[in-house]
Parts: sequence; structure tokens; C-alpha cells
Amino acid sequence: MAKNKNHHLFKRGGVWYFRKRINNKWIKKALSSSVEEARRLRDELLTEVMVYGDIKSRPVQQDNGILFGELAERWAKITKKRVKTSTFRGYQIAMNAFILDRFGDTPISRITYIDIEEFITDLDCSNKRINNLLVPLRGVFKLAHRSGFIENNIMSMVENRKIEKPKISPMSMVEVDKFLECVLPFYRPFFVVAFFTGLRAGEMSALKWENVDFDRRIIKVVETRVYGEEGRLKTNSSYRDIGMLPMVYDALKEQGLRTRLPSKYVFLNHDNKPIEVETLRKNAWTKGLIKAGIDYRPVIQTRHTFATMMVSSGENLGWIQKMMGHSSLKMITDKYFSYIPNMTHHDGSKFMIEYEKKVKNVAQMSPRQVF
Repeated sequence: MAKNKNHHLFKRGGVWYFRKRINNKWIKKALSSSVEEARRLRDELLTEVMVYGDIKSRPVQQDNGILFGELAERWAKITKKRVKTSTFRGYQIAMNAFILDRFGDTPISRITYIDIEEFITDLDCSNKRINNLLVPLRGVFKLAHRSGFIENNIMSMVENRKIEKPKISPMSMVEVDKFLECVLPFYRPFFVVAFFTGLRAGEMSALKWENVDFDRRIIKVVETRVYGEEGRLKTNSSYRDIGMLPMVYDALKEQGLRTRLPSKYVFLNHDNKPIEVETLRKNAWTKGLIKAGIDYRPVIQTRHTFATMMVSSGENLGWIQKMMGHSSLKMITDKYFSYIPNMTHHDGSKFMIEYEKKVKNVAQMSPRQVF
């Protein structure tokens, strides 16, 4: 039987690859578009394995250029120090779960525009997710172009997919009251503050007692917490002072009896560590919704609920904008337009009148009535 000249080699997309199991793991490296050159490089790699027990040298890609996966690693090292931890984590997930499997072992100079479009077509995910995946892809190609590894940046031709505006699913005032009755008492102050300030969950997780001014009834929003790491807020307008409505003041006073002495953080979990959103969702939010008989919706809906309650009450849109940390009134009017009546108030007083009127008479109201 004739000896197989191409052992440990296989061809894909015009490029010959080396593949061998070494030290209980599969090694795959692009070699050359020429089978003769690929055989030579393969023999060098096998010699290294015999001498050192492993492949010591970096793969040679003489006529194909740097591999996408190799450049992606270098891009990641550069980018990690430039973005927030949560952002970089998203890039890692995108690369490891989607992109590297498709392009990791391909020389970046051989990846074409149609390759990218076919990759996108094969994805079974939302347009928003696709656009998120394109961000690190663009980053790697931009680095390749500026470094001279490719002549043209094909990603400049790849357009984002259109995204439909996310639908909000706020709770009515009656549903808020019912939820607060049903949620575990340990977490009730957290959700009172969430529903009646419009604070983001990450902002609440990072909230410290030094930024709670009971005398002036002000909460200073200066940082956020995502995936266990504190950092800067989403936008410049997110840095803000917000006023406490009476129920927020009372909830924070109650919370102070639990956490003000043992911790600098306002909201802690049962292990006396800052509350994390994912744990909160599992341990309190979902259980509270089920017990209250309310359809599930993400925790972010506490923020939308605050906005819709205030807008529906006729509170001044500028006041609502400031409370929520939005950069423009347009963000309020676009998202909550259908809830806007005549606007005359700007301090929460109109809302408190409606709150007293409707919640105190909850027994006489339909459980599904929208505020």
C-alpha cells in the first residue's frame, strides 16, 4: 500500500492545515496553499514534537499572512485595557462562541466580504446580537488594516442589521403595590427604590451610603456595578442627583438599619456583599412576580415602570429626564409618548396624589388596570 504523503494534513478553502493530537489536545495550524510547502512545514512540526514533545515554534504562514485568530489575540490584549470589563466580556463571548470557530485558523488576508456576509446569514440570533458580534470583528480588521496585514478593510462595507425598538412592558401602579407585598421582605427596600427613582440596577448595586443625603433627601448617582466590577456610568448625563419621594426616603431609612453600620454599600445580599443583578433576578424578582401573579418581564422594567407612572401622572418631562439620567427629552417622548397627558408638575407631587388615590383603594380596582 502506498504511503499517505499528506498524513496530518487536510485542505480547506485553498489552504493546507496541519492537525495532530499532541499532549491530549488537538493542534490545528494553517500552513500553506501549496501542498509541497505544507508537507515541508508539517515535517518541521513533527520533528519539533519528536525532539521537544510539543510544538515550540509559531506557525509559519509565508504566503498567506497572519491568521485571524492570532491577530484576534493581539487585538484582545490591546482592547482589554481600553474598555469596561463588562464590554470586554461581551467581546470574549462573541469571539469564543461564534467568530473564532469560523475564522480563527484562516489567514485574515484571505477572508472576503462574502465570507463575512455568509457568516452573518448562518447565525441564528437576533439582529441586535449580530450587530454586537460585528463590533469585535471590525476591531480585528481595523487593527489588521492599520498594521499593514491587509490592503482593504472589508468590514467597512459590512452594514449593521436593522433593529426594532425594544418594547417596554411596565407594571401598573396596582401591580407595583402587589409585587411589593409579595416580594421577600429582605429585598423590598431595593425594589421600592428601583420603582420610585428609575435607577438602573447596576447603579443601585454600586450605591454607597456616602452618596445618600437624608437631610437634603438626595441620592447622588456617581458609579455603576456590572459583573462585580464598579466603573463609570453609561453617559455623562447619567451622573446626577435625584430627589427622594417619601416612600424612597422610608425604604432607605429601613435599609439603613440593616447595612449602614456593617457596610459602605446600601444594598447587600445575604452574604453581606453588594447585590448582583443576576442573583437578584433569580432570588427575588422572578419569585415575587410569580407570587403576585404578574407576567414575567426583565428587571429593567422597574425603570420603565417609574417613567410611565411619572409621565402618566403629568409630571414635568424635564424632571423625569433628570431623574432617569437621559441626555435629552427626545428619549423620554419617543419611548413613553403614549403615556403623556397634559404636563404641569415637576416635583413628584402630582404623582403622590395619584398614588394615594389609587393604591389606597386597590381593593376596588381591577388587578390588570394600567395606571
